Amino acid sequence: MRPVLRDFTDAPKALRHLALLLVFGALAVGGLAWAKFPAALLLGPVLVATALGLRGTPLRVPNSWHEMAQGVAGCMIAHYLTPEILMRAVSLWPFVALFAAMTLVLACLVGLVLGLCTKVGKEEAIWGFLPGMAGAVIAMSSERGLDSRIVAFIQIIRLMTVILVMSIVSRLLLDDTSGIAAATNGAAHYGVLLTLFLATTGPLAARYAPIPAAATMVPLVLASILQGGGWVDLALPPWLLIGAYFLLGTQVGLRFSPDTLRTAVKIFWPVALFSFGLMGLCAVSGIILARIAGETVLTGILATVPGSIETIAIIAVNANANLSFIMTMQVVRLFAVVLAGPPLARALSLSIRQGLRRSNAPPQDSPPAE
Repeated sequence: MRPVLRDFTDAPKALRHLALLLVFGALAVGGLAWAKFPAALLLGPVLVATALGLRGTPLRVPNSWHEMAQGVAGCMIAHYLTPEILMRAVSLWPFVALFAAMTLVLACLVGLVLGLCTKVGKEEAIWGFLPGMAGAVIAMSSERGLDSRIVAFIQIIRLMTVILVMSIVSRLLLDDTSGIAAATNGAAHYGVLLTLFLATTGPLAARYAPIPAAATMVPLVLASILQGGGWVDLALPPWLLIGAYFLLGTQVGLRFSPDTLRTAVKIFWPVALFSFGLMGLCAVSGIILARIAGETVLTGILATVPGSIETIAIIAVNANANLSFIMTMQVVRLFAVVLAGPPLARALSLSIRQGLRRSNAPPQDSPPAE
């Protein structure tokens, strides 16, 4: 488990930074909520934690806490996945598969172009733009022997871009998006306990089975089955969602560090520019998808943007978008990334290297004329 602190000698500094995170995080949330930004409870901690991370804070979010927060997000998603709406989304499976694959291909191509235009390794750049599961992609890239620091930096910038851009876009498209979406049912304590229990199933499953995004997906599937069948009534009171949003946002922000920035400072602007470019391409495909599927523009864009599944869900819920359609797209793309992402990244990188070798090879002597 990742420690809360780097070292026990950092405790006084960590306590000061925790106080700053809580105070300024609350102020940021209040300001963003007043401005009617969606997912203000997520975006506020992201901004403050990023500032602390860049100052070298010793604060850390334990993995178990982060995974529990992902599990709560999975239960929140399940609360909005009614069988009727889900069946409608599944009935559009050809478009779902096509546009999920399109997002994956666009992400790989953007990464490849970044590698060609900068000194970033082409395979690292492609892995950096693989969408949907930043933590798993970083771990897999390290196992492959790639520079996981560069992959992590690109993943962080991509995720931050999605959160910031979609918060702004949602705010522009909707009038009121700042409420806390919760299945209160606060008096039913057993419902809260059941939600917390389900939130623990993902981390446990991840220990014993290679399930992609298990911390979110396992509670999501179990809660959908139990609640869809009418066997349980989960409770998601505001205090539980506030805690989950806070942990998820803080985890994203604290991934920035002085070491990460020093490693990748020379490629910051190209990575940021290409991240915005990927967002634009995915937004265009989302608008096309929305017209085909008869959904709102915001639903189409959220269904195709290359963000992590739990952060997209939080933005979608607070923006009153069609969560079932969005999650169907995101889950299909998640499995596409797991199954096809690494082989596609390797194939593209290998193809480019072979092409460069052929172009740099000395010309063979032509046979003498007879």
